[in-house]
Amino acid sequence: MSRTARIVLVIIAAFAIPASCAFALGFRLGESKDELNLKYDLSVYDHDTGRVTVKFTLKDEGRLKPVTSVDLHIASDEKNERGGFKSDLTMSMSLREVEGNRVAQIHIRKDWAERAEIQIKTGHLDGKQEPLTWYYHAVPLKDLVARAERFKTVE
Repeated sequence: MSRTARIVLVIIAAFAIPASCAFALGFRLGESKDELNLKYDLSVYDHDTGRVTVKFTLKDEGRLKPVTSVDLHIASDEKNERGGFKSDLTMSMSLREVEGNRVAQIHIRKDWAERAEIQIKTGHLDGKQEPLTWYYHAVPLKDLVARAERFKTVE
């Protein structure tokens, strides 16, 4: 291969590699549940074992249609090198269809749930999509955990 051909390949690679490594930007939406026309139920059940069950039911995706995922996110107090906060845990909650609604449930430690939030994520807002952009509506669990229902055992 000639020297000119190698230089051309290096130049092409220099432009192609960064483009393929680009990350999408995520934006937290400041609008309320009602402003986004979201309809969901969220409940927390305390097992009195140091663990809770969080149940999320999505009834209407509202302005976020189509919702791409519902994630459980636990932020860390530690900052990363870019000034943002690190994540102790982020995991996608598997949504399943139940009576026309999408339902997810997770069983976690109570102290983790107190720091956690549910993030409803989408690549669209009001039916429009921006390249390499996603949005999320956050629902903190702290207050729900504080007033969680207790499971009752049957004797």
